[in-house]
Formats: sequence, structure tokens, C-alpha cells
Amino acid sequence: MHPHQKLAPAIGITPDAELIAVLSRDQGRADAFAETHGALAGYSNMDDLLADSRIDAVFVASPNASHLGHTAQAAKAGKHVLSEKPMATSVDDALAMVQVCQANGVKLGLGFELRFHPAHRLARDLVSQGKLGRIRLLQGHWGRGERGEPEHQPRSGLRSWW
Repeated sequence: MHPHQKLAPAIGITPDAELIAVLSRDQGRADAFAETHGALAGYSNMDDLLADSRIDAVFVASPNASHLGHTAQAAKAGKHVLSEKPMATSVDDALAMVQVCQANGVKLGLGFELRFHPAHRLARDLVSQGKLGRIRLLQGHWGRGERGEPEHQPRSGLRSWW
């Protein structure tokens, strides 16, 4: 399953979050994804998506080299931005993303795919139910082993990365 197919359902179970619209270069794919995941609209044009007043924030999950451009467009439209990893393909681009968001008074965040991992949810539940007592410090380390999961293995060719 592609990570973005996990994101839409995660938004659906997150309090105070709603999937309003999706963007794809292909209108048919945008509409199909929107229908499957309960979004109110599908767009194939970024300007049209950003003009939608129902949208407060955007999740930038485009090809990595596009993150700066899409973040700048969203920030200038007054939309908060959550960017998929990697944030940018260079330090200069990452700094430019921070600067454009600050200049437009919007928040910029970086997505971490494991928020809804069963182990993290269990830890959250144990803490919130008081089963671990008063927490003074929590430090964690997440390891994937030497090989890791197949979807995290590098793919051949840099095209898939940049």
C-alpha cells in the first residue's frame, strides 16, 4: 500500500481534521481518490485548489523537487503546509520553505509517517490512561533492523528520490 493511501484514512480518524480536497495532475485520478476517501473535491490545478476557501492547510506530497514551489504557492495563498519527507532536495530549498512560510504567517511542518503506528498508539494510550505513572522523561528509539521494510528500501535510480 502506498503511504498516501494511508494518509487519507488517518486524516479521517484525526480529531479536528477533514480531507477537503486532493490534487493530481490527472483530473480523473483526483476525482477517483476524492471519492474513495471522502474528500469534497478533486483538482488538477494547484491554483484552483488554493482558491478553495474551505482549505486551511495542504499536505505537500508531490515529487521531492517540487516541494519548494508547492510550499511557496500554498504559503502565499495563506495555507499552512505539511510537507512530506524529504522536506527539500537542498538546504537552500528547505530554508526558502521556512522563510516563505514565516513571511506569509503560516505554519510549516514535516510529516512523519509513524504517528498512527500501533506501537505509538499503544504508548499514547498507556500514558493518557495513567498506567505508567507520572512521566518525567520519555525517550524512544525506533529501529527497523539491518534491512528494514521493503517499502523503505532505496529504489534504483535517483529519479524516484528527486
